[in-house]
Amino acid sequence: MTSTGSRRGQRRRPPQPRLRRGLASARVRAALGLGVVLSAFVTGTFAYWSDAVAVSGAKFTAGTIDLRVNNLDTVTGYTSLNISTMVPGNSMAGVLTIRNNGTAPLKYTAVTTATNTDGKNLRGSLVVKVTGAATATGSSPAMTCGGTALTGSQTTLNGSLLSTARMLAAGASETLCVQITLDAAASTTLQGATTDVVFTFNATSDLA
Repeated sequence: MTSTGSRRGQRRRPPQPRLRRGLASARVRAALGLGVVLSAFVTGTFAYWSDAVAVSGAKFTAGTIDLRVNNLDTVTGYTSLNISTMVPGNSMAGVLTIRNNGTAPLKYTAVTTATNTDGKNLRGSLVVKVTGAATATGSSPAMTCGGTALTGSQTTLNGSLLSTARMLAAGASETLCVQITLDAAASTTLQGATTDVVFTFNATSDLA
């Protein structure tokens, strides 16, 4: 009886150090194994191949617009409209050839500058008509332009002559016929009056 009681009173022995070392080693091996797996996964994200293609040969060249009148950059001595004996009802007409000598399309407008140096205001009684006719008809002092007035053309001098821009493709040309008539109701005070007129054509590459 005494022997049995003594065995019951004995304490359980703690795990042996060898067992604890075995468990620790297993944990370390598991952690190291996980690290190897993660390392292999991270390294794999940088294993892609790549390639590139360069495209060359693009070239840009600016175009030109070159507005010419009667195939000239500056027109001097244009006398087709001249008359020195004009009376009410008389009219003169002349043709101008407008050309785009450039490599890009353009739009152009026109204005006039008319002087009244003698103070008599002859320009105020001169009536203008602009058409697309290729020739003027009749003879001085009764010359006219055939056809209807162009869109945006004005009927007076010393201001806009063509307010609606006209398109010209590269290398294209067109004719304008300008007719100037002295109003039949012009005042007698205009006798001997003189007006000098300059036509200015303006071109732009803005096709809007």
